[in-house]
Amino acid sequence: MLATAADRTRGLPADGRIWAYEVKWDGIRVLADLHDGAVHLVSRRGNEVTAAYPELAALADAHPDALLDAEVVVLRGGVPSFEAIAERMHVREHRKAQALAAASPATLIVFDVLRLYGVDLTGRPWSERREVLERLSASGRAWQLSPVYDDRDSLLAATLERGLEGVVAKRRTSRYVPGARSPDWVKLAHRRTETCLVGGWRPEVSDERRIGALLLGLPVSPAPGAAARGTAGAGLRFAGRVGSGLAAATAQEQLTPLLGARRRAASPFLDPVPREDAAGTTWVEPTLRVEVRHLGHTDGGRLRQPVFLGVRHDL
Repeated sequence: MLATAADRTRGLPADGRIWAYEVKWDGIRVLADLHDGAVHLVSRRGNEVTAAYPELAALADAHPDALLDAEVVVLRGGVPSFEAIAERMHVREHRKAQALAAASPATLIVFDVLRLYGVDLTGRPWSERREVLERLSASGRAWQLSPVYDDRDSLLAATLERGLEGVVAKRRTSRYVPGARSPDWVKLAHRRTETCLVGGWRPEVSDERRIGALLLGLPVSPAPGAAARGTAGAGLRFAGRVGSGLAAATAQEQLTPLLGARRRAASPFLDPVPREDAAGTTWVEPTLRVEVRHLGHTDGGRLRQPVFLGVRHDL
């Protein structure tokens, strides 16, 4: 069962008597099938991913029969790191998976139970399934239960302050509909806005006259001795590229003359730009400021899911 996005104007529903609120965990969604002393982790796309997370094998002994809806996360500083879990999600080779599990252990955050001892619970209301899950967790191990709150505003404020991805509201009377995107589950992601400098642009694949992506940078203090060495663009760190939001004609009309007037021969970034980002790039002087909306930064300093909002003429 999938959540629908909250209305941008109204946000999440506010009545805690009707709705329950949980943290929106930034990880890999799985169904954990426990049966006859074995555990199978299946992704949203129906792929078996058990081999990627050997440290979760202890789930096999937790209960003789249960089907859990959960999120696999890797916590860093108490906060899920999507970059860390992304490093592990496609690993199937046992030795490599074991090494990654030792270095960045995963945690299973469980938020629903769909089957218990052969009984299908999907037709029961969320509140009843939650009660079953809490009793199950008390006698189980190898997972954490996703906490539930009844104060929307406090949870929104706390998750924003902690740098968590967002909040999901769940109707307390809702049944579980496998595979469906239901209005009974509503999600709200914390998107932040940030002003970035443009260091280059790439054309669209289908039309080289149009801008397909901007290479973004964030200012940092120049490296010691950079000025004496004449390092190009000292003080600008590569923050990734943005393509979303550029398709509109107004964005193209606004950016094309501004970028054309700023061409330069070499990259303005302090750090090397990865080959997959630099391919086909026209470099520009990093004096054009743009506003982007995003879901935070990866551990490597890249913007997550950035969206172009517009040029900052006021800066």
